[in-house]
Amino acid sequence: MSADLFVWLDSVKFARSSTKWEDRTLVETPDGRPVILRLPAQGSREVSWREVELCDGWTKHRKTLQSCYGKRPHWRAVVPYLESVYGTPAGTIEAVCRRTFEATLSLLGENRPVVRASQLSAKGTKGELVLQLVREVGGTTYVTGAPGAAYLDAARFADAGVTVEVQSWTAPVTRHGLVNPSIVHVLAELGSVGARRMLLKSH
Repeated sequence: MSADLFVWLDSVKFARSSTKWEDRTLVETPDGRPVILRLPAQGSREVSWREVELCDGWTKHRKTLQSCYGKRPHWRAVVPYLESVYGTPAGTIEAVCRRTFEATLSLLGENRPVVRASQLSAKGTKGELVLQLVREVGGTTYVTGAPGAAYLDAARFADAGVTVEVQSWTAPVTRHGLVNPSIVHVLAELGSVGARRMLLKSH
């Protein structure tokens, strides 16, 4: 939330593995059981992230979320948020993820521009791609977490006049001990004001 512009990295290859969470999130039942919600993919996975097709039935997640969080203190504020995500059809996983991201920014009062990487001319992989993206949008500081900073060439960024700001992220933990739950959990439990305050304190 320190950034004044976001680059939506939709041009890279889709990665589906046990360590990547590009297509899923973690929620919690009222009695504390963790549930993984995964967006079901179809077709080839050897494509860019924005091209991964979405199977029918993904909107069933909405009922799961209501079952998990319908009695939480700020559920009513979450309902229109979910409508903006699930209310209209989507053909790709990227479309759902982008809707969720933009709806989250709006609910948190962070109405910052989001630029698609696929609409920019930057090329390359990993750190070089990131540097080119930052320079193309006119950025002077790149905000990242510690895992993302690990593959950056700090000297290369410095030579290009770009400062790397590394945030130390502390993931939220639910009262049942679930680490890093979905943003829906945080919003339903704390509301938008409380969620924003918590996120600002976490880095």
